[in-house]
Amino acid sequence: MLAVVHCLRAWRQYLLGSSFVVKTDNSATCHFFTQSKLTSKQARWQEFLAEFDFKFEHKKGLSNQAADALSRKQEHAAICLLAHLQGSEIGGSVRDTLREFLQKNHAAQNVMNLVKAGKTRQFWVEEDLLVTKGNQLYVPRAGDLRKKLLYECHDTLWAGHPRWQRMYALLKKGYFWPNMRDDVMQYTKTCLICQQDKVEKVKIAGLLDPLLVPTRPWESVSMDFITHLPKVGNFEAILVIIDRFSKYATFIPTTKQCSEEMTAQLFFKHVVNLWGVPISIVSDRDGRFIGSFWTKLFSFLRTSLNISSSYHPQTDGQTERFNYMLEEYLHDFVNARQKNWVQLLDVAQFCFNTQTISSIGRSPFEIVSGRQPVLPHLVDHPFAGKNPQALNFTKEWKQTNDIARAYLEKTSKRMKKFRGRKDQRLVRKYEGPVEVLKKVGNTSYRVALPTWMKIYPVIHVSNLKPYHQDTEDLQQNIVTHPIIDLSQKEDKDVEEILVERVRRGRRPARRIHEYLVKWKNLLVEETSWKRVEDLEAWKQKIEDFKLRQLTGTSTI
Repeated sequence: MLAVVHCLRAWRQYLLGSSFVVKTDNSATCHFFTQSKLTSKQARWQEFLAEFDFKFEHKKGLSNQAADALSRKQEHAAICLLAHLQGSEIGGSVRDTLREFLQKNHAAQNVMNLVKAGKTRQFWVEEDLLVTKGNQLYVPRAGDLRKKLLYECHDTLWAGHPRWQRMYALLKKGYFWPNMRDDVMQYTKTCLICQQDKVEKVKIAGLLDPLLVPTRPWESVSMDFITHLPKVGNFEAILVIIDRFSKYATFIPTTKQCSEEMTAQLFFKHVVNLWGVPISIVSDRDGRFIGSFWTKLFSFLRTSLNISSSYHPQTDGQTERFNYMLEEYLHDFVNARQKNWVQLLDVAQFCFNTQTISSIGRSPFEIVSGRQPVLPHLVDHPFAGKNPQALNFTKEWKQTNDIARAYLEKTSKRMKKFRGRKDQRLVRKYEGPVEVLKKVGNTSYRVALPTWMKIYPVIHVSNLKPYHQDTEDLQQNIVTHPIIDLSQKEDKDVEEILVERVRRGRRPARRIHEYLVKWKNLLVEETSWKRVEDLEAWKQKIEDFKLRQLTGTSTI
């Protein structure tokens, strides 16, 4: 009855003077006007309902599925996921694996016996599984299932290497084990890729003057460009649009020379077309936002354009923060050639919009759509939803895991030189781990750098941070991320050294020692000059060439 009163109050201006029917599957509500005894609250309700001309109509619960969908808990709602994401490693055998482990684990068997005897209310048993009050499956300490779940909620494309708070929020939606929070913190602390890519946060001086908080989703948005990315086709920039209420992010690939008209077209296609015209827009002082075309356009739409002050990106700090997080994500998953960042944007958008925002307590997807999607690690969860079509689609999507994983393994093994590149935006922040040899002075250390690094091995302490090793799973300590700046190519192999030369460098006193290299399985026209330091892996070929020079033999 409370729901009926609430709806009539909300729609009062539309319902007054009209006859309508209220359908309900609660038979007691249909007899509300014929009750002989009323409480004071019910009497006030009857007085309010007397303003309307309507009647109740009973509808059986089996045929009232729309109401069930509206009142269903968020954990039980299921929707289709985006295609072309990296699939789950744990697959559809979570329940079977859990049953097997629960039967072998003595502690879990003791808990199941207590539940069956009615001596504990923390769990219940369903389908031979231990389930908590929050519909979380209990995962015993047996086998490597906990490790696989941690990997699924952190290392995969859809998870995106989140920090421990967001990873913990993802994991606890469907699973539980004692000290799970500590395990999550330790896993993120020892993640090698996170240690290489993420930097420490520092507090900046000054007082905080936040912008006004919007009252509903897509009432106010913030916009910014990420530029100077590696060119892929026509794309070399990203337009980032954030809903300031829900924090829902939209990442749009575009060109570096994106004009005002093109920016407006992208904005209408990806925002206005889906969510309507916002009341205000926050952006930096980019010429594409402060030009006459853009300002006149929004004056016609009655939308205010809030421009940040000069040299103060904190005004639009929300978008700047998302830019940084997006770049971190691309650092983690971009391949060695840096040519797949456009394909990663859809995955990154799904990743960010399904993670819980601390300032809201819910994910942006849930705020905007009213429900949380079924995530890959919950596909086989018995309480993940009852929509078979959505689950089948998601399982088909997960079959792309083998292809994606094979591609990642291929790129992680390739080492290719990119000397003098200008597009270093996607290069990770740290390399390592490296061994500290000794302290030099008060603020520097000599470290054992790999041979491909052409820098002085004495590093200032500000450019170093401690490495945290994963002592449980040593495989996690192996560098699998593709190395960007190497001194040689391994996709081509030297067949023979043909000619040697020494030429002058830019400085008069400098001499550059080079060899003319014939590459294996390539045409003669593909021969090229390579510096001696670039041929460290083929020292034997150089020695063979020098031996031929001494003996007077030649292959030319």
